[in-house]
Amino acid sequence: MDLRELAVLVLDDNANTRTLISEVLRGLGVTKIYRAGSCATALAVLKTHSVDVVLADIEMDGEDGLGFARLLRASPDPKIANLAIIIVSSHATEARVIEAGAIGANSFLSKPFTVAGFARRLTDALVGRRMVVRAAEPRNLEPAPAARAARVETLEIEL
Repeated sequence: MDLRELAVLVLDDNANTRTLISEVLRGLGVTKIYRAGSCATALAVLKTHSVDVVLADIEMDGEDGLGFARLLRASPDPKIANLAIIIVSSHATEARVIEAGAIGANSFLSKPFTVAGFARRLTDALVGRRMVVRAAEPRNLEPAPAARAARVETLEIEL
């Protein structure tokens, strides 16, 4: 996948993390990278630039990347509402991953990450897959009566 024309917005309140993510993106071939240290700055970037993917940290000083993602999904502007969103967090609990999927994030990237893992999450977001996260459901491991009968019948035929 050619990433040279991809425009990515990196939203993180930590300047070192913004730099690290930007350098990984450059290494993958991305040339249009916008950086924002706050949700307000990120919104200003989105209003003035065409962006394809947003990488948003969950925990920022006084702000919430999940709330930012909700704001994007609720936007009346379809270009903003349909952006690919990758939630980034160093505290990837099951509840947070489920919440990210529920609000419509395309992917979830846990820190620390590998370049291969980063590239995989970016690819998932670009191909338009949304996270589908379901809570574990109890399963009935007993086969249905028809399946039991078919299995018995098959065994009888094989004998």
